[in-house]
Amino acid sequence: MPLPNGPWEKIAADICEVDNKQFLVVMDYYSRYLEIGYLPRTSSDNVEGKVSNMFSHWGDAKELVTDKDESDEEAIEAISSLDIQAESECEKGPSGAQATSIDTVTNKFEDYELGSDFLDDLDMISDEETEEYKRILKETGYTAFREKLEDTINGWKTIQINIAVTGESGTGKSSFINSFRGLKADDPGAAEVSAVETTMKPTAYLHPDNSNLQVWDLPGVGTLTFTRENYLQEVDLSRFDFVLLLSSSRFKENDIWLAKEILRLKLNFNLFFVRTKIDDDLRSAKKAHNKIQTPEDRQALQQKVRDNVKLKLQEGKIFNANIYLVDNYDIAAFDFGTIFSKLIQKVSTLKREAMIMSLTGITNEVVQNKLAILKSRISLVSKTAAVAAVFVKSGTNKYSAEIDVLLEECRFYRSQLGLNLDSLEIIAKRLEIEFEELLVKLSMKSHIYVESEDRFAMYYTGFEKFDQSIWHSLPLIGNMLKVKVYQKQCAFVLKKFLGMCAKETHDLQMRMAMALEGSEF
Repeated sequence: MPLPNGPWEKIAADICEVDNKQFLVVMDYYSRYLEIGYLPRTSSDNVEGKVSNMFSHWGDAKELVTDKDESDEEAIEAISSLDIQAESECEKGPSGAQATSIDTVTNKFEDYELGSDFLDDLDMISDEETEEYKRILKETGYTAFREKLEDTINGWKTIQINIAVTGESGTGKSSFINSFRGLKADDPGAAEVSAVETTMKPTAYLHPDNSNLQVWDLPGVGTLTFTRENYLQEVDLSRFDFVLLLSSSRFKENDIWLAKEILRLKLNFNLFFVRTKIDDDLRSAKKAHNKIQTPEDRQALQQKVRDNVKLKLQEGKIFNANIYLVDNYDIAAFDFGTIFSKLIQKVSTLKREAMIMSLTGITNEVVQNKLAILKSRISLVSKTAAVAAVFVKSGTNKYSAEIDVLLEECRFYRSQLGLNLDSLEIIAKRLEIEFEELLVKLSMKSHIYVESEDRFAMYYTGFEKFDQSIWHSLPLIGNMLKVKVYQKQCAFVLKKFLGMCAKETHDLQMRMAMALEGSEF
């Protein structure tokens, strides 16, 4: 397929059903990137509203491909009204791009397959690698051996990323920075949240999971200390990978000036316009009307705010702006997740893994990127675990050494995919259900297996397939052969646990999407 001139030039769309709920699925034909919107009703107006909202993020599409069946007639009618060339792929059957999108949404992840030939494709440890691992163990000990693995698989933590957040006082910069880092105002290391301007100088806040990801709180332009004349010199925007310009109402004259200066310094600079406190707008609109606020009403108001921001920026001669609406205290609502996705897309290749692994896994794109990286770690982690199983004496430890390696990695999977218990408790409170009820409704089990070393050892035993062979007793090659057998066993355990976490994350996202649209969790 030829490289398109930009994202979403050609898209595939379909309406699919999951658990008796309707979803609009739109996918970029080239990148296979998905946008999914819950449809309380499949009316033409509702579908058109969803698509318009998607286009406001990624730009208008030029060509639409869809299956031509009865379930899609309204979608074709609604999307075609947006001046997109529509065509049908019905003669091709359920293959191609559209089938890919449907499969992605409806896949229940019963056994998150890394490929049926996963173990055959595993990067198996070589005899030379085994000897090197043995040398490290002998010369430096088990602790240094584990540190070598840590340095190798978590090298992304050494990559520096700087994100600037600026805007006038009262726009919610501090609360935005805290939510971006997964913190509340009273957590250690949180930015101070105040009704008055507290930012007197550029201040860096470290991400709790990666100290090299720094989110900077910049003073707004136009104060006595930071005038237009000295602002650029004082804050030195050239050191930032991204600048997020916040406003809680409309972007004002100083905001427009700063945006123009940033784009003048670098035309394609990663500048995001973030309209904060959209939740306040929705609450005010609800109080102002007697009727019950429907999902369509909420969507219409969001689009109105987005259009107004776009118009004001265009009046200031700023076009093609990246505009996002957020609730500063809820990263799962509105466009917070889209900001994360765009950060991943726009960051340099060198820094992409660091960005992906540092962000909270709340959107489909973030999760899929994380899963790809976690999958890529399995070969190296399983090599280390296998060497530990064969060459590290358990001593006073209750279990063999590979248990420790595998348990740490499995806990890392849960943390990366937003399944750690602290995150789930926050979600339960937000959805106003009991924490235990959340775990039961989603049939979550992964937390049980990593609760303790004893629990994980029992889980591991269920996969233990190592059988002693006469070849393993040979003086020179016996241990080499055992390491390879153990590596396959450890890789299989990691694969299965990652699959379990992938399913739980998928189910959680789907349930949350429906709850946000007003359905019962």
